[in-house]
Amino acid sequence: MKNYMLIFRGQKGVDTSDEALKERITLHINWIKKLGNQHIDSQRLEEKGAHILNHDTVYTSGPFIQDEEIILGFTTIAAKDLDEAIFLAKTCPLLNYFEIVVRPVA
Repeated sequence: MKNYMLIFRGQKGVDTSDEALKERITLHINWIKKLGNQHIDSQRLEEKGAHILNHDTVYTSGPFIQDEEIILGFTTIAAKDLDEAIFLAKTCPLLNYFEIVVRPVA
């Protein structure tokens, strides 16, 4: 088994209300329970942050970072290979709201 990080990226038009957030968290927790021991870790990121392009160019959260570029959080899973990691990512209910980037952890 190898670890894979599922990175959740923002999409335009997603409901950001507290109620919608609680619903998505519940869906994600239920999905994590189904993964069992294949779930390693999950973290939601705060809205504030920075995008550092080089020593002289730093963008902070706000109008400089587009909704679709925001990284919302991540989940680390164990899978036998990339194909299985992709399969598991496709079963994640958050895919209905966000893009998921699947990357193997070195």
